[in-house]
Amino acid sequence: MTDREKLLELLNEFQNSIVKLMDERDKLSSESEELRASKREAEEKAWAAEEKVTEIANQLEKVKSDLNMAEEEAANLRSKAEDAETAKGEAVSALQAERDELRREMDEIQEQLGRVSELYREASAEKDALQEKVDVSDLLAIYITLIETVFYGKPHARILYTLHDVKTAITRKNLVSSTGIQPAAVLKAVHDLANADLVSYNDDTQDVELTKDILRKSG
Repeated sequence: MTDREKLLELLNEFQNSIVKLMDERDKLSSESEELRASKREAEEKAWAAEEKVTEIANQLEKVKSDLNMAEEEAANLRSKAEDAETAKGEAVSALQAERDELRREMDEIQEQLGRVSELYREASAEKDALQEKVDVSDLLAIYITLIETVFYGKPHARILYTLHDVKTAITRKNLVSSTGIQPAAVLKAVHDLANADLVSYNDDTQDVELTKDILRKSG
């Protein structure tokens, strides 16, 4: 083989090597582009997944916050319910105690009125037995003294005495001023006496009037 042939063969081999290197370069370039595209896709998926995780985390925090608020509201409602139950029990106990006290006072009133009526009957009988003329005003003075002494400061008796004294309807305001009793106590006593059919009470005019003349009946 001549030198020229050897040179041509070397050039041919060199040309083939260059072609092969260019093919490998193109292949590597294509693979690199595919890798970059895959990387971008993977990064985009990772970003989307991260955003989804963040969104779910925010929703979870909101659910936790709503749950805490619901628990606090439930605890608040339970506390209010317990307070209301306690207040109800205290109110019922107070009303029962007040009712018992009013019953006791009414029993005392009835007992003392019975004693006064008996005193009047005894005095009248003694008048007939001795054939003496007994002054009714004296008996009335005894009657008034007993009521003022025994029932002083008791709203029910003071109101009954005042109404018997005036013999006509009287406003609740005038009852307050004439008896010296607190307005709330007068109102409650008037309602109690009205429930017992001893007086009548007009809510519009606030007039109070006797419906049963106890003193006249006792005589």
